[in-house]
Amino acid sequence: MAGDQNKFQTAMTHAERFSQEGKWPEAMKAYRFALAEFPNNMAAILGFGKALLSSGQVDVAQKAFQQALKVNPSNLEALGHMADVQERIGQLDAAAETYLRIGNVYASRSDLDSAIDSWTRATRLTSGHVDAQRKLADALNQQGKIRPAAREYLALAATYQRGQDLDQALEQIELAQSLLPDDPGVVAAFEALQAGSLIQANKISDTPPPKEVVSDLAQDNFGDDNLLDLDDLFNTGEEFESKGRPVGLVEGTQQTAMEELANVIFEDSDNPGSMLIMQALDLQSNEELTEAINIYQQAIQMGSSQPAIYFNLGILYRQQGQLGEATEMLQVSAQHQKYSMGSHFALGETYYDANNHDLAVKHFVEALKEVDLGTVSGQRSYQLAQTYENLAENFLTQADTEKTSGFVSALRGFFSSPHWEREAYEARQRMNSVSEQGSTMSLAEFLETPETEVMITTLALTNEYMRANLLMTASEECLRAIQNVPSFLPLHIRLADILLKQDHVDQAVKKYLMVSRVYEMRNQPEQAVNLFHTVLKLAPMDVTVRSKLIDLYTSQGNTSQALEQYLVLADSYYQLAQVDRALEKYNEALRLADSVGDGHTWKAQALKRMADIYNQRFDWAGATSAYERLLESNPQDPTTIRHLVELYYKQNKISEAATALDTVLTIYQKQSPQTALEFLKELSSTYPDDMSLRQRLAVAYTQNNMNREAIAEYDALGEMQMENGLRDQAVQTIQAIINLGPDDVEGYQRLLGQISGGAL
Repeated sequence: MAGDQNKFQTAMTHAERFSQEGKWPEAMKAYRFALAEFPNNMAAILGFGKALLSSGQVDVAQKAFQQALKVNPSNLEALGHMADVQERIGQLDAAAETYLRIGNVYASRSDLDSAIDSWTRATRLTSGHVDAQRKLADALNQQGKIRPAAREYLALAATYQRGQDLDQALEQIELAQSLLPDDPGVVAAFEALQAGSLIQANKISDTPPPKEVVSDLAQDNFGDDNLLDLDDLFNTGEEFESKGRPVGLVEGTQQTAMEELANVIFEDSDNPGSMLIMQALDLQSNEELTEAINIYQQAIQMGSSQPAIYFNLGILYRQQGQLGEATEMLQVSAQHQKYSMGSHFALGETYYDANNHDLAVKHFVEALKEVDLGTVSGQRSYQLAQTYENLAENFLTQADTEKTSGFVSALRGFFSSPHWEREAYEARQRMNSVSEQGSTMSLAEFLETPETEVMITTLALTNEYMRANLLMTASEECLRAIQNVPSFLPLHIRLADILLKQDHVDQAVKKYLMVSRVYEMRNQPEQAVNLFHTVLKLAPMDVTVRSKLIDLYTSQGNTSQALEQYLVLADSYYQLAQVDRALEKYNEALRLADSVGDGHTWKAQALKRMADIYNQRFDWAGATSAYERLLESNPQDPTTIRHLVELYYKQNKISEAATALDTVLTIYQKQSPQTALEFLKELSSTYPDDMSLRQRLAVAYTQNNMNREAIAEYDALGEMQMENGLRDQAVQTIQAIINLGPDDVEGYQRLLGQISGGAL
């Protein structure tokens, strides 16, 4: 039934005047008159709440703001007051959640500055608030505030690190690196993650490091990696030359093996196997290979098991044309780090000679991987490992015999060079000099492209042109090189970078996506993933690209990353006001989380966001279902149970509400009896006619030694019971009052006698 508009307006006029004069009791009384006419009027509810707050009645003010948010969950004024109240009474986690909501509302209205302020407050109130940290970092990035954004990404990485989610921690560091590729703070974060020490976001300063420091890093190290000195890394220089080391990887490894075997006699001269090894070495040096093989085999039978024997034997068998025996020996030596690289390369050559190209390519790639990983550290090492993960399969699935043959030929030529180690180092320097945005070119790409020198030169030239802002010249140079080698994808990426600098964002995005599709076809998912992330930085709300990224992560079995992107995708749909699509994606995330053993955290995040959406739509049944599923994974979570209590009451499911309420009260009594009391007070205020609630509140007052309040509550309960003809219950209530020792105990005793005698 509609209220009286005239009475309402009169009451509001008085209420506002009293508020301006600071007469809070009078203002509250006037607001009550107004609310009696229109209980859901937002201005009246907020005015009443502010008056209560100003008069020091914080608890009651909180209820008023809660009521305002039930009427309009996105009202910024109500949310702001609610957050303020929650901070005042020490509910910091709840306040952080409210500030997160405030930020979300501002973001939906394209007010990023205000959103950033709110998300910042959320992160300051409680440590490890992942949602707020992520939104804050992304928003700062979107505004071009690179250093603060990178710092927030590292703070988020530290949060994931504390939760033992190292994959997520690594992804956040990568995001920071994409903004500040050479910053010492980002490098320190990678090192901390690898060492298991705490990531420190504050190592990213407000200002860039001095220019000369950056240039020194670029000149003395490989890009943004802290690498060993060349002489230390490859044992080159005068000492290297003085050893007279043979040319080529296999020959060098064989000499190492023979030197090691020659020292066996000094280590274990009493072992008969040692004498056999010395005899075999003599035979081998005299080119009597068959006899040497037989003696080595005898040494193995007598218990000699040095990996050097197996490597040496494998090479001798190969020289004799006994390829089966050669692979058997080399597979043993390949399991030992010292001989792994040489063994894999020798296996590649052996299988290739046996016309088993599939296994040959796999071992060649493994040898190349070990060389390449030895030239980098930090994040580049991780990226290269992912590249080589699928490299062999790429060659085999392409079924391009000519290309495979060319790659093997280039590889053999490279490892036959007298200075292949130094050349690997120099190649890495040149590749890193043209790599941008944290990308890492592999030595495999360097070797498989015949025009590598031209490509590297082109990348370096276009890089300089871009720095000088000669974008047309850079574009022409890039296009000319692409015409010569259209399959060299780094050139296409560079062209997209140039388009982006020319503000041709749409064309750049199309180019990035084209290259990512080629990477997918080549079975190089990591590179495709990197490009998808590049596109999403440019167009974070592009749901199509994010869906493709999810599919890619899912196909890789990278479930945690897929789930992370699912939540972002669902959030994007929500911000685009496509709420049903958002719910659909949350449900897909839940199904994916159900398929893995460690999906509980992701399920919880999805279900909480779904419940929030249902609540905003006043879909109590949907919200209830979400919280009930959430409760399955954590049956003793008081926050979830509390939400369910409120939802059950809203749906008039009294029995379910009572059961859930008793459960949460039991938990609160163990953890914080005061919280149990406050919750009961809140519910009783919302549902004053619920006698079971009033009785529980009276009991709670008694348990907290608040007898005066308990008696008042029992009084009200007794009147309600009498009005409803519940004499027996009323007798029990009056007896409970008498047991508390009220001031007028005789009066209560007379009342008890009258009720028991049926006089009332």
